[in-house]
Amino acid sequence: MKHLNIFGNLLCRLCLWLSAAALLASIGPFSNAQAATSPWQETLGGKMRLIAGGSKGAHYKAGLEIVLDEGWKTYWKIPGDSGIPPTLDGTRSVNVAKMEILWPVPSRIAVGGTYILGYKDAIIFPLLITPKDPTQSVTLDLNTQIGLCSDLCVPLSADISLQIPPGGDRDLVTEMLIDRDLALAPTAASEAFGITNIKHQERDGQPDKLTIATKIPDGYGTKDLFVEGPENWFLPLSKPLLNEDGGLQVFELILDGLPKGGQSKGIKLTFTLTNGEEAVEQSIILEK
Repeated sequence: MKHLNIFGNLLCRLCLWLSAAALLASIGPFSNAQAATSPWQETLGGKMRLIAGGSKGAHYKAGLEIVLDEGWKTYWKIPGDSGIPPTLDGTRSVNVAKMEILWPVPSRIAVGGTYILGYKDAIIFPLLITPKDPTQSVTLDLNTQIGLCSDLCVPLSADISLQIPPGGDRDLVTEMLIDRDLALAPTAASEAFGITNIKHQERDGQPDKLTIATKIPDGYGTKDLFVEGPENWFLPLSKPLLNEDGGLQVFELILDGLPKGGQSKGIKLTFTLTNGEEAVEQSIILEK
């Protein structure tokens, strides 16, 4: 049954892609003229812009859209072994009470003997915007920096602004594109899909080691674990140890990359566990 559910999810995402493409083909010039989009900001390797379309409850749906040239990649919020983590600073926005950034599940990508966490081709970082006054327009003003990587890595920095009318922009195609990658953002962990146990081992003269047992449902796609520490922590990527029957997957994480004098006891780590295009997020405070 789980296989059928995942296959159904993939079919839904394919239908969403095809529907958006069909709508673009049929109403493209008119839709592009009406959609809330900022001008493209371009550099070697790709380009980015802000888009908005639709609403989710009291929130307007927007996104930072990134399109990459062939052979180029960009980074997730945790870049991996090396790279430039994206920054999206919306503090100069007008009539915005809250801006929530959602991060679609990334992949491990081999680059020059190391691995980054990120994306190829194109990605949208969805944004949920809560207006202070829903009767007034919103000015979404982002100071943004992303890293683009191929044989070399370059930053793309820009101040991007976008006006969203009261009630949110109503462009259907743009909303479907945002929804496509919104569906890839992690959800809350559960007993059937999440961390089941963490063994914290101290080692003389070496960084501590975590052995992390997880429960991952049967399904198609890569099963992986990405771990985010506090600010100024630069943790290495986890290492898969084994995969047993019943969906038990065990990972190892070396607590290296802590700031000088940093202690792990009582620290909160955020775990993103993947099962192909499905992902869950879970925060746990380490106890020895």
